[in-house]
Amino acid sequence: MNSRKRADGVMASKSMRDRVAAWRRLLERCGIKATRKRVHALRVVTLRLQAELERDRTDLPDASRQAQAILRFSKQAEKLRRALSPVREFDVWIGKLRGLSASLTETGDYVPRSMQETVRGIDRLEERIKKKRNDAEIKLVAQIGKRHSQFVRASEDVDEALSEYVFGEEAGIAGDLVERFRAVKADFSTFNEKNLHEFRKRIKTVRYLAEIHASTDRACAQIATQMKKMQSAIGEWHDWQELGLEARKHRSKGKGLAELLDTVTAEAFENALSTVQMISASILGEDALNAGSLQVEGGKQPAREDQPALGAALDRQLA
Repeated sequence: MNSRKRADGVMASKSMRDRVAAWRRLLERCGIKATRKRVHALRVVTLRLQAELERDRTDLPDASRQAQAILRFSKQAEKLRRALSPVREFDVWIGKLRGLSASLTETGDYVPRSMQETVRGIDRLEERIKKKRNDAEIKLVAQIGKRHSQFVRASEDVDEALSEYVFGEEAGIAGDLVERFRAVKADFSTFNEKNLHEFRKRIKTVRYLAEIHASTDRACAQIATQMKKMQSAIGEWHDWQELGLEARKHRSKGKGLAELLDTVTAEAFENALSTVQMISASILGEDALNAGSLQVEGGKQPAREDQPALGAALDRQLA
């Protein structure tokens, strides 16, 4: 290994160990008080570490100590992500409900009586979700406390393993990421409400690896930006969809709210499909569209112009 390649590998290893140390600090803070910001930050760092470590594991013999340390950390990280997920979801729902309520009450225009009832429905739903969020936070803190030693030990094993192994240069990472995206995309001949969220989860690794190398590779920075846009659009739809399902559990007390959420969800779905279509074509080339790989189930093609789902839905409701 030449001196330049070894230096690059050492720097990459040091950077990874810094991220592992940051992960442990976030874990400690979340174990004391699982605030919205702490939960979000810990979840993101965990996902990024998993993505980067799994990529590094492909360069290692499966039976090596380093590969086994990565596998143990990945298993513990999955358990942590499952514990974080409910709290994070409730935080997202609360934020969306507050934004929805503000959109209905701060227009300065006349608000129909039906919308006033919708606002009250939003308040009732938010209170229910806040109680669930409090219960989920208590459970999360307890789970972190229960598994704390396993989490820390797994991270320390990875830390030690990384100090003993020098990974190679990352030349050509952007091309590798494009091929990773192409491989994921090939598994989805059509998109519908049953598989769009799965597609979003599958491209997370591409996004996080691109973000890790964005500061040193311009192409990676561009890929990271595009993946984030695509994930955000799909996530927006999925969050509204899940929130609508939660609202329907008490539909008798909030019919107007449930109908509004249905409309917002439908608008967000169309926007997500449009975003996936345009960005996939940009990354993979226009042949992705010509080959029909982005055909929407049912034959309906999304509009090319993006329009915020919430704004469009409210325009229709208030018309």
